Amino acid sequence: MEQPNYNKFLEKIISSKSFGKSSTYANLLRYLVDSTLNKNVPKETTIASEIFGRTDFDPSQNTLVRVYVYNLRKKLEAFYKNEGKDEKKVLKIPKGSYEVLLIDRKSENKLQKENKFKPILISVISLLLISVFLNLLQLKSNKHSSPVQESKLWNGLLSKEQALTVAIGDLFIYEEIDTISNSIKTIRNATVNSLSEFESLTTENESNHIAYQPSEYTFLIYNSALWIKDLTNIFTENDKNFTVRNMARFNPKALQDGDFVVLGMIKTFGLFRDYTETTAFPYNTELDAIIYTDKDGQTKPLRPFGDPNEYHTDYGIIMKIPGSNSNDIYLFGGIWDTGASQSLKYFTDENLLTELEKQMQSKFGNIPEYYEVLFEVKGIDRMELNPTILEINTKTAGDLFKN
Repeated sequence: MEQPNYNKFLEKIISSKSFGKSSTYANLLRYLVDSTLNKNVPKETTIASEIFGRTDFDPSQNTLVRVYVYNLRKKLEAFYKNEGKDEKKVLKIPKGSYEVLLIDRKSENKLQKENKFKPILISVISLLLISVFLNLLQLKSNKHSSPVQESKLWNGLLSKEQALTVAIGDLFIYEEIDTISNSIKTIRNATVNSLSEFESLTTENESNHIAYQPSEYTFLIYNSALWIKDLTNIFTENDKNFTVRNMARFNPKALQDGDFVVLGMIKTFGLFRDYTETTAFPYNTELDAIIYTDKDGQTKPLRPFGDPNEYHTDYGIIMKIPGSNSNDIYLFGGIWDTGASQSLKYFTDENLLTELEKQMQSKFGNIPEYYEVLFEVKGIDRMELNPTILEINTKTAGDLFKN
């Protein structure tokens, strides 16, 4: 494309509110555009010299240029989400390059969809390997009758021919890059548990010398391996195939693809966290608490307390709710991982499973198709746990929608 057309798009972007008023970023974008038009895409050392005056720049020791170009890409994305949302052409700096491309919006959307499904999570691969390994071990053993085969709580999950996905809540982490000290910090922020929450954080904390970028991997808590092991044993014994996914990069389109078992701390539930809002005890993200109304009509937040490595109290939920495509969603969660582990134990421990069924039979006269359970659990070092069920309710498809 001719230079005047390039510059038409360039100046519109630089003068926008989304781009900001930084002359450094404006000069950097103009320089990259000019270099592209002259068919002389610059190297990192050239950019450091021409834009930042760093003639002694060593890219192996300094991330200055990469950080600024990363932030520049974010500014371009912000422009095309806001002022430039109706533009048919898009200025783009592909990752790994300092060339500026002017492409059709349709081509950009297609590229984003393709990149969205690239397998970048190390933890997903790890979980899948654990799952395969445990399945192989189980297949070598002689099959024997499982207590869950007689359980009405498990009946629908094991007998249906629907595809089954186990979604594990993982901990979102990101990197903070300081261009002055040339340091990079890996950060786990308890209030940031998804890409959308990360984007909100970076928008509110943007500065000239601090940049943020999501890590290419996430953290799984220690008990995740135990959860997968327990579920694998049950599914294998009952010839039930399943796949494992991590929640941090979960694709919403997958909600149509069969039944789901969602397991972890409630704040890591991602889009499944919305389902807790339709219950009698919703989860409040700001308080990191379950809001509970007792029999006397008193509403209070239930928060964990104590030392999680010693004696402490946690709260958890168990839910079976109808999905949007004739599928079912099972939620096993806790505010801390103690509650998450205990929620699954109610389904995998023979005595606890029997106790839960008895309480449902006593209250409803049967095992309801859909339900929600709130419990308290006290324990030492996440091992010696003593749970108490606080409330059990039935659910219907209509309960998922607020008036």
